[in-house]
Amino acid sequence: MVKILLGSRHGGHATRTHLIKEILEEEYEEIDYIVATDHKDDYEYSEKKHRVPSFRPTNGKFYRPIKALKNLFKSVNILRKERPDVVVCYGANTSIFLGILASLTWSKVVAVESENRTQEPSISPRVLNFFGAEVWVSYDDILEKYPKDNVVNKGLIQRRTYEEYKSEEKEGSLVIPSSTDEELMEKHWEHIPHEELLEKMGETETVVTRAGMTSYEAANLAEKVIIKPYEHIHQENFAEWLEKEYENVEIAKNKTFRELFEEHNKE
Repeated sequence: MVKILLGSRHGGHATRTHLIKEILEEEYEEIDYIVATDHKDDYEYSEKKHRVPSFRPTNGKFYRPIKALKNLFKSVNILRKERPDVVVCYGANTSIFLGILASLTWSKVVAVESENRTQEPSISPRVLNFFGAEVWVSYDDILEKYPKDNVVNKGLIQRRTYEEYKSEEKEGSLVIPSSTDEELMEKHWEHIPHEELLEKMGETETVVTRAGMTSYEAANLAEKVIIKPYEHIHQENFAEWLEKEYENVEIAKNKTFRELFEEHNKE
């Protein structure tokens, strides 16, 4: 029995941990899962869970030092209690301390790179790779961008399937703000479970969104997708990759996200 500690985070990370499990279960026959997360996950993949605080808001530009110290303290106690054989880090704001500490002790460490990082690495997988962690990526172009060479293209993004959410009848527009579009989120967006969002995108003619993983989901489900990436290099790179790979994807270059919202939210 291999004991694997999966450090994840709520939201988009939690909705994709089943893909990580698929890869792990191709490499190990019997697995005892332990989860460290900051929230209630969308997938119940383990009965044994530890709550660790997230010390940086989603896409936030500031860190919360007190929560970081609490995360460090909790990480020490979790590793001391569980003594996992493998630690998988997916969600930096919860698992980076787990990864660093585990790399200094007895565990194998795997850092899973964000799926919308096509060319430039995230800070956390790069740091964990420096400490010896194996990094899993989804694109060949990013393989040589880490301090050490134990980086593997596991094709995580290519494992995602959406056939069950597709609909032949599509109509209307759906504008999906990012969590950092705070005003639009507060006034115009009502949170719905991830499964319902996928179904909704599958029934939609045009989806307008940022260049996070929602844009990839929309590219596989909606008839047309208009992307307005943030001025972050990884969002711009991912938007360009999507436009190249999918005929139904278009990058909005001459309009703001607010303008796109006002245009398509009326439809």
